[in-house]
Amino acid sequence: MAGSSEEKIAELEAKLLAAEQGQKTTSQALASAENRIYHLEAVLETVPVGVVLADEKGEIFHGNSFVEELIRHPVLHSDDVDSYGEWISFHEDGRRVESHEYPLSRVVRDGEERSELDVHYQRGDGTRFWMRIIGRPIFDSEGKRIGASVALIDIDRERQLQNGQQILIGELNHRVKNAFSVVKAIVNQSLRSLTVDDTLRATIDERLDAYARAHSKLIGTQWDRAPVDEVICDIVERTAPGRISCDGPEVSLPSRQALALSMATYELSTNATKYGALSVPEGTVSIRWFVDQNATQPQLRIEWMERGGPPPVSPTTKGFGAFIIDRAIAMETSGEVDIAYPGEGFEWRLTMPIHNAEANPQTAQSAS
Repeated sequence: MAGSSEEKIAELEAKLLAAEQGQKTTSQALASAENRIYHLEAVLETVPVGVVLADEKGEIFHGNSFVEELIRHPVLHSDDVDSYGEWISFHEDGRRVESHEYPLSRVVRDGEERSELDVHYQRGDGTRFWMRIIGRPIFDSEGKRIGASVALIDIDRERQLQNGQQILIGELNHRVKNAFSVVKAIVNQSLRSLTVDDTLRATIDERLDAYARAHSKLIGTQWDRAPVDEVICDIVERTAPGRISCDGPEVSLPSRQALALSMATYELSTNATKYGALSVPEGTVSIRWFVDQNATQPQLRIEWMERGGPPPVSPTTKGFGAFIIDRAIAMETSGEVDIAYPGEGFEWRLTMPIHNAEANPQTAQSAS
């Protein structure tokens, strides 16, 4: 009997010890979890970005102190995704941002993995500033969505710099156009004192205009680069709308190469209009470009194919235009030019390396 009691007491003592150890382990786990929370809270208060948290229904339950520093009013604890309209902000066109347009709503309600929006936010003191909102979902340990977070970033300075850049670009564009106008005036004035055919004078004017348009195209984009489709289509659409088709992927070229391609396209268009397919109503031109990834180095290939015009004839003499479409563009692009005169129509091909170009072979664009 005594032995049985001692065994039960020992069993109870073992259970108590195990319970104490389990409680100690649980306490340690809770303490560790609390420490992690303190660390996360410290991070939220340290980063120079506003952070807003919402639960799975979209109710906002937390915003770090930087949020109030940005927006200059207390964090609005909106009840759900339909209540975000109380955060007053505007699109670039002046329209007020609606609740469903905010990234937090699009992540919580629409299930988006990432959402981003630039808004002109109205602060609590009545002033406005440009703010970028980036939303991402929050998942639990099992991968279930339990809410979402958004980062609020002050991009007002970035917008001011962009606006200033656009003003400078506009002024530069104006000055470049004026410079070309002065050059044209000087050339015309010089030619008046000489016995020069009016056709030559018109040709010089057209070439200067083409070069000016090419510069304007660059200034209107990134200045150091220009998309191939814009360089080509901007010229051919002026030549014969509806009779020239363009097709190819998104590729951008450095400015020197883009200018050379622009001038070559102008010369090809001029020749097609005077002597080639575009000199007759039924003639057409097909322009196609593609990126050859199979070569040792990626190559951009551009093809100009004329059909439906008079049989092409190889010129006996080569002038400035022939130089532009052959040697000049080959030198500027480090490429090779192939020119053919089959009976069905003039053909011109350029093959050039694109190590200094940006290409997206998967995205194709067509224009006609």
